[in-house]
Amino acid sequence: MNERERRDFEAGLSAEVDAWLRGEPTRRTFITRFGQALGMLPLAGGVLGSLTEHALAQAALDLADPTTPLGKAQASALKASTEGPADGSAYRAVQAAKKYKGVTLNMTYESGLQALDPRNFSGPVWEQLTGIKSNVVELSHPDQYSKPIAEHIAQSGAYDVLDIEPAWTPSLADGGVIQPLDELMAKYINQDDLNDYHPLYKALPTYKGKVWGFFDDGDMFALYYRKDIFDDAKLKESYQKKFGKPLQVPKTWEDYTQVAQFITDNMAPQVYGAGHFRKAGSPGNQYDFLQQYRANNGVLFDGNMKAQLNSPAGIKTLENMIAANKASIPGNNELDAVSLWAAFLQGKVAMIYSWPPTGRMAANYSQSAKAINFIPQSSIAGKVGYAIVPGGHPEHATGYNKALAADSSNAEAAYLFMQWVTSPPVSLARVMLPYSLRDPYRLSHFKSDLYRALWPDAKDYLINLNDSANVGLLDMIMPGWQDYALSLDRMCSSVWADTDPKTALQTAAEEWDATTERLGTESQKAFYDEYRKLPGSSADHTVASMGMAVKLD
Repeated sequence: MNERERRDFEAGLSAEVDAWLRGEPTRRTFITRFGQALGMLPLAGGVLGSLTEHALAQAALDLADPTTPLGKAQASALKASTEGPADGSAYRAVQAAKKYKGVTLNMTYESGLQALDPRNFSGPVWEQLTGIKSNVVELSHPDQYSKPIAEHIAQSGAYDVLDIEPAWTPSLADGGVIQPLDELMAKYINQDDLNDYHPLYKALPTYKGKVWGFFDDGDMFALYYRKDIFDDAKLKESYQKKFGKPLQVPKTWEDYTQVAQFITDNMAPQVYGAGHFRKAGSPGNQYDFLQQYRANNGVLFDGNMKAQLNSPAGIKTLENMIAANKASIPGNNELDAVSLWAAFLQGKVAMIYSWPPTGRMAANYSQSAKAINFIPQSSIAGKVGYAIVPGGHPEHATGYNKALAADSSNAEAAYLFMQWVTSPPVSLARVMLPYSLRDPYRLSHFKSDLYRALWPDAKDYLINLNDSANVGLLDMIMPGWQDYALSLDRMCSSVWADTDPKTALQTAAEEWDATTERLGTESQKAFYDEYRKLPGSSADHTVASMGMAVKLD
């Protein structure tokens, strides 16, 4: 496919998906014609076959030294799968799945590091336990949404297990792309294992009273800061003298900017106060804006689904983000997540907020795997502290559910794999993989002595992730989320280029309204009302405010 053909295909697919979201008849001929002409539909047949062969050739079991915490967690997962307890979800899944020996499950994963877990650990182990093979289909993140829809429209049956954002669940469920799990869960799962999910994550696969997947990735933002800098006696004395209060890890966004500027003023160019991944499409802008905007009491939509971005809360948020940018490392507005990690690990930045791998990389745990050696060694191991982000309401940015494709010809085998791979002992071993980007989400993960033994401060890291989830905020779980998010990214990028915040907010609000109208105002309102029922949908509707906070020690 040349570039022009690809653009035409993507534009046609986007229009097809929009029509499908509105409940209009789809133009299956578009998918079929382009699929046949450009060799994409054969993904269900010939091309997929070659991909399968390639994927299986790469699959190789890679177990850790059995004397290490990871090795012990992997041994525990294997024991739970083969010896029980007999009522455990892992054991039940393995025993039931053996009758499907010889089947191959096609499962989508995001390209890159995310796919190493099923290639090197969970896929090969599952095959050893059950005789069921796995074919990992690597897709870009946007394609993880659009390709399953296209394959469903084409009725190709290409996929069995889908890795999807929780935000996509309503549209994929209503569109018939995924199927509910309630009957299979009633038959196979140990219900106590569901209570092991942190309350923020337990509800994420539910929609309209049914369960549409297993939550599988706690992508909670947190603040990571240099303890040695905040403990520096001269800096503390200077800060007290200048501001009349102690130098502390900031709890408000205003204090965050002030502290960042103070550190930059006193330590640059050796160390800058803060850094952010502000590069367009990186995608930090939308997540950062949403967590600050909602912490500032910002409202997303009014009762008529009109965007409320152009508000005092919106202006306050953007003005503070601008001030934070000025207090940050040079090139801040062009950093992506990986380059920001590199700057932090090299000791150039005193504070960042980002996804959980930040803590594992800062401790040099992730870098023990060759697959992630493009990340530099940490020069700040042992010097990093963990805190809830300023404002008190971190964004749960993206995350993953495992969902069962409605067109799967191996539905029960696929379900059993999902139950097994997300069960407490198996999921613990997976979130401990140094190269994995799967992050802790079960209470047993946060409490695990084995995980807490990975590095000296791992216990504090896990407790902070749990505490952050107690007050965390969810992305919008509704159709059009990608478009709403991209509008925020464009809004922030234009402000970094000196557009007036109020003008940028008004433009973004108009884009949000256009997205809502394009997808159907009444149906979007219904989706939004469902979303607002979830803990974490707003700053005054969190796990903690609902009296469900989990306290750990």
